[in-house]
Amino acid sequence: MEITTLGGESAPENADHGFDQEAFREFIRFDVGTGSPIYWHSLGKLYRHPGGEIIADVEALVSNRLIAHDENTAEAICRTIVLYRDPVTHEILQEDDGSHIVREYPYIVARFEHRGRRLIIETEGLSGPHGNGHYGLARVKNDKVFAHKSAGSDFFYWTLFGQVDTPVGKVWFNEAYNASTSPDIMVMNRNGTLPAFAGLGDGLMQTTARCFKNYEELPESLREYVDRYVPVHRAPPVDHAEIEILKEQYLEEAPPPAPKSAPPKTVSEEQVREVVGAYFSSLRTMDVDRLHELFDEDALSWDPVGSPPMRVRDKSTNYFRALANIFEKMALTEDDIFVCGNEVAVRWTGVAMLRSKPTEVTFEGASVFEVNDDGFIQSIRSYWDKKALMSRL
Repeated sequence: MEITTLGGESAPENADHGFDQEAFREFIRFDVGTGSPIYWHSLGKLYRHPGGEIIADVEALVSNRLIAHDENTAEAICRTIVLYRDPVTHEILQEDDGSHIVREYPYIVARFEHRGRRLIIETEGLSGPHGNGHYGLARVKNDKVFAHKSAGSDFFYWTLFGQVDTPVGKVWFNEAYNASTSPDIMVMNRNGTLPAFAGLGDGLMQTTARCFKNYEELPESLREYVDRYVPVHRAPPVDHAEIEILKEQYLEEAPPPAPKSAPPKTVSEEQVREVVGAYFSSLRTMDVDRLHELFDEDALSWDPVGSPPMRVRDKSTNYFRALANIFEKMALTEDDIFVCGNEVAVRWTGVAMLRSKPTEVTFEGASVFEVNDDGFIQSIRSYWDKKALMSRL
């Protein structure tokens, strides 16, 4: 069984982190409730660092249940699921086989200790699925938790730092939480290694969460997903007996699989090559009607990059027909083709001749095509020296 241990105590016993008895009671109420289940619903974004590209929308559901509480200690059992959605369509992201890209914590046990003016939190929880489909057990201890009161509200903030060795190298993260009461709101910023589905590199996840007292109060779209695919997340675990059962299920060689639906529609490499090849052959023959058929209704062309984008099928501009009216010949021949998913980079050599002047001029360039899942060209970004070509013509 893989066990990861993170955090620890770093503050001296006499450190003042703002936790008197009242602040401790309010933090427990805020974070895990008073006995009945409470639900934290988060919405946010996952960004690539340092460019800031939005990789995915993030939605999370955390359900918490307080099971023990006295003057200076408390214990809660929790469950969490994190969903990643397409930032444009908001559909759940999927693997090639239709498995949903999620991060799930089937159980978390959280123990809280009020000691002097400090709060120490210890958690144990299952997390996964990891790259091999398996789940791991993580134990975390943290005393970097702070409290203060202002204008009738309690404010809490805490951080968690970690670095873990994995089969693909070190995974690091820095999570910072900021929370306030009246109403109960929590903001999380996570810098660190991107999830596996997002590829290599670092990123930032930013979410804002609101607390709900009943499952039925949660947004309908989230409840529809949970009810259909992960009904166990309607509530936190009931007790430690259920947690022992979850350990047995998820730490086996074949743990429960991620939720799954119909595989996402994708365009094949053969289709991508075919439509890009048709573009070049149709351009060489100036078959304007065929060229238009290759493009999505909303397709854009930057020709060359740096000039304003043209809407290829916009009848007011007649992009290719205008090109055919100016040039007797605009013949591009593919020299090198590189396909990566639904994108293609092509290095080409061109021969151009104006209708007004029978002089052929050779020039070079490169174009990057994006082909959508329906097999139409969505965009072209072309790189060539238009000014130099026109001066030679």
